[in-house]
Amino acid sequence: MLLAGRRPTASVRTESGIGFAVDLGSTTLALALYDLPTGALLAEKGCRNPQTAVSPDVIGRIAAAATPAGLARLRQLVLNALGSLLGEACAAARCTPADLRDGVVTGNTVMLHLFAGRSPEALGHAPFQADWLAGEEAELFGRPVWLPPCIGAFVGADHVCALLAADFTPTGPAALLCDLGTNAEVAVRANGVLYTTSTAAGPAFESTGVRGSDLLDALARFRAEGVITASGESDSSHLVLADGRRLRPADVRAVQLAKAAVAAGTAALLDAAGLAATDLTEIALAGGFGCALNPASAKALGLLPDVPDARLTPLGNAALAGAADLLLFPAHRTDALTLARTAKRVELGGSDAFAKRFLGAMAFEPWR
Repeated sequence: MLLAGRRPTASVRTESGIGFAVDLGSTTLALALYDLPTGALLAEKGCRNPQTAVSPDVIGRIAAAATPAGLARLRQLVLNALGSLLGEACAAARCTPADLRDGVVTGNTVMLHLFAGRSPEALGHAPFQADWLAGEEAELFGRPVWLPPCIGAFVGADHVCALLAADFTPTGPAALLCDLGTNAEVAVRANGVLYTTSTAAGPAFESTGVRGSDLLDALARFRAEGVITASGESDSSHLVLADGRRLRPADVRAVQLAKAAVAAGTAALLDAAGLAATDLTEIALAGGFGCALNPASAKALGLLPDVPDARLTPLGNAALAGAADLLLFPAHRTDALTLARTAKRVELGGSDAFAKRFLGAMAFEPWR
């Protein structure tokens, strides 16, 4: 394994008390408690992001936050959920909220805006330039929290944390890190440069009512059996899952669009880095969906390049692990700021080349 994750097992913090790390995902929230002097993991809790009731994606939430009342509602939804998670985690760790000292809260750029009560309006229209990229102190329930830096409007602090957790620095052999979620963020390192981008996968992998990895397996099987064509066409009466549920053509289309977005974004990064997929020594997969997927299914449908399975490395919730790293090793916050500042963003919006790659990647067939 070339990308050894560095989930904290010790700490440089000397003060007593408990710290918390939070990953504000678009679809799910995750929280972990740590004993600060030892770095011991005390409890982990998670829940669905209640903001999904307003919109399943960040674009809809930007629109919903257009008024002060809308912004306040979205912020309060996530604060209420975090309050519940902290209470549950403290109960599991047999401590009280009074024992909590400080924390690190990570998330994509839109989620951090909403958490901080800042309008994400600038992220919702051209030129899509964030007017605030975090990388600073804030407060949660009277405790100080550090918000890691974002790289850009749609390459957030969660991606920075995942890169840190994987020790995915610009130096090292050619490799790819992909965090597959509602907002898929991808990084490629080559020749001392870290290239990064994001693409909207939508809720197809995380909130269709069927676990994303199971859905991918089913579609790969349907494709192998000829139930669906490479273009995604099918007789929907045959799209029956193992539990008896029936997929709709719209479900198939959602996965098709999501996988095309991820594949086209990955191809754009490889082009920017001057690499072919075969040059990659490793592909690191972050996020719950990324770690649960079957490599054979992902490669058969063209979600991932067709590289040997030995080159695929699951990282788990690398964003949360990176937030914990920043909690227990505050000196690494300088690393996060440097990484966010020096990463080379590859813009996909308005690119004719990306549009062509996207159309070419729509087919359910191995990577080309």
